[in-house]
Amino acid sequence: MGRPDAYPIAGTETKVLPEASAHIELPSHLRVLAFSGLEQGVGYPYQQWYAAVAIGYQFKPILRPHPKNIDPDKEHYFLFGGGYEFLRTAESGKVTHEDRITIDITPSFRPTAKLLIRDRNWTEFRWIDGKYSTTYRNLLSVESDLLVHRLRLSPYGSVEAFYDGLRHSWDQEWYTAGIEWPYKRVFMLDTYYRREHCLTCSPENWNAGGVTLNFFLR
Repeated sequence: MGRPDAYPIAGTETKVLPEASAHIELPSHLRVLAFSGLEQGVGYPYQQWYAAVAIGYQFKPILRPHPKNIDPDKEHYFLFGGGYEFLRTAESGKVTHEDRITIDITPSFRPTAKLLIRDRNWTEFRWIDGKYSTTYRNLLSVESDLLVHRLRLSPYGSVEAFYDGLRHSWDQEWYTAGIEWPYKRVFMLDTYYRREHCLTCSPENWNAGGVTLNFFLR
């Protein structure tokens, strides 16, 4: 997000984030995740296209009685995964390409039948136009599984903090609120608003509206 080598510009811009993903459930608690999306500035010269593929292993299913989630990852107490992501970013006439190797560890906890708490720990090994850096991301999320007049939905909120290994500092936070709309066991629509704040980016702040269409294949 933004140009890390530029002098930060205080201000707020807006962008939209459409995305599609496929979750493929395999035997032996394995799953493959593939996704692609776009970040497009609204009235600001910023565009980022990305695509990724990852494999994950799910540990210890959650046996406590609760409304079953369409996402199998959320039906386990622990998830370990790794993957590859490619990003192409165009901003103010400058184009950069980035390769990422990612590792994530996500413990989950259900304090009540309708409440799910997750703590995703994500490490990115990044090569931006050949220049190496590392980023650690911690995302804490809370979601509730609700049934309203036979309509299933899962409102959620999350906060994510970024540690920049190059600068040895926590320099970025994302605050997200959204609702997941599952349809049977086939797909789920995720709609959300996200506020992004970055001390070393230009601009420093983004208001982002996103929609992700998730397909689940078994």
